[in-house]
Amino acid sequence: MTFEQIMETLRDAGLPDDFFLDRLRRIERDINVARNRARHAMNGALIAIGIRNETLAAAALETAARIGTVVVDHGATGCKTPEAIPYIRKAWARKAAMKK
Repeated sequence: MTFEQIMETLRDAGLPDDFFLDRLRRIERDINVARNRARHAMNGALIAIGIRNETLAAAALETAARIGTVVVDHGATGCKTPEAIPYIRKAWARKAAMKK
C-alpha cells in the first residue's frame, strides 16, 4: 500500500488504530531515506494520522518528535513542508474550539 493510498483510507472509520500505528512505525523507519516526494507524502500521512483521534495524536506526536524536521526540496517554489508537531496541535486546538 502506498502512502497516497493510506491518505485515502484515513476517512474509513472501520479501520482500527493498529493499522495506523503500523504506518507510523513505517514512516519513522523510512522517512529519512525516502525519495523527495515520498518524504512529502509520509509527512502528510503523519499529520493526517495525528488528526484522526486522540490516541493516534499522541502516537503521531511522539513519532514526529523522534523524526525531527522533515526536509523536502520543493525546487524554486514558495512551497514549504509543514512541521508535523505544530500542525497536529493546531488542528486539535481548532477541533476543541469548535466544540465550545
